[in-house]
Amino acid sequence: MNTLSFALILIGCLVALMILSRISGSLLGRTIGGGKLHYLILAPGTMIHESFHALACLVTVTRIYEIHLFRPKRMPDGTLRLGEVVHKKVGTIRTFLIGVAPLLGGSVAIYLLSAWLLPTNIAWSVMLRSGWTYLFLGLTFLVGLGLAPSRQDLRAVPGFLVVVAVLGGAGYLIAHLILNSNGLSSAANTVSSALQAADRGLIFVVIVVAALVAMQRTLLFLHRGV
Repeated sequence: MNTLSFALILIGCLVALMILSRISGSLLGRTIGGGKLHYLILAPGTMIHESFHALACLVTVTRIYEIHLFRPKRMPDGTLRLGEVVHKKVGTIRTFLIGVAPLLGGSVAIYLLSAWLLPTNIAWSVMLRSGWTYLFLGLTFLVGLGLAPSRQDLRAVPGFLVVVAVLGGAGYLIAHLILNSNGLSSAANTVSSALQAADRGLIFVVIVVAALVAMQRTLLFLHRGV
């Protein structure tokens, strides 16, 4: 499998995580309504979400005006805004990076939680009896609710995709020519290995989040009196 294939798998995993996070949040609202318990469950994921926005602003050297890690607010269009990081208007690429930071950062956080909390080299039956496994699932559920970028976060996607398509295509051709002419295949292998490792991590995160969404769906089904 080449570098391009690994990159496409990585993008597909991120899109799947974004969709699953949206579904999870919708199921939660339909299961327990919009009361205080709903806000209490949404608060951790929202605070992590906004923290990654703020961190991305710092990394991209973007001025921050206000940070509200959790402040539910009903917008004029009827949507609910749970938190907000108000920053200076910047270019398309930086806006996009700030917007998708929670999706990337949350995925890394879930993967690190698995490394810290899940027992290794043991049978599934033993893992299912471990309290650490259920702590991991609970924390993943809370983090997963805040993975998806909001509509405001994704406002720079169209312009960003055009920029990436042009620059990425040119960069791929230039890199391909340089690698072939100078025999620097080790650089390409390094990139492929890094993408392969990222793919494995994201596939694991997708499976875990999908399992949690399935559990939510089952609970909603039971809650409706079946």
